[in-house]
Amino acid sequence: MVYGSWRSRLHFRDFQCRASLCSEFHLAWQKGDVATALKLHDKLMPLHINLFIESNPSPVKYALSLLGKIDETLRLPMVPVSEPTRVAVRSAMVHAGLIN
Repeated sequence: MVYGSWRSRLHFRDFQCRASLCSEFHLAWQKGDVATALKLHDKLMPLHINLFIESNPSPVKYALSLLGKIDETLRLPMVPVSEPTRVAVRSAMVHAGLIN
């Protein structure tokens, strides 16, 4: 891929509602439609980055809680994400169109 999205695909699969975006991204790349692939990449990249700004998987679990997929209950050694991370993850999810 243009920007090396392999890492984010591993954790991104947890976001069931984004499957069409990732599918569109990969299909565009496979068809050689780089312009569309880059447009979708730019839409998803803030989320790819912000899911890893704190120790994983806490930001991913927070994002899933925003989608209503899980409760935001964590067991040690995981701790809740900081308020700046909450803002960053939520903002990235809005940017990607996953939540309002």
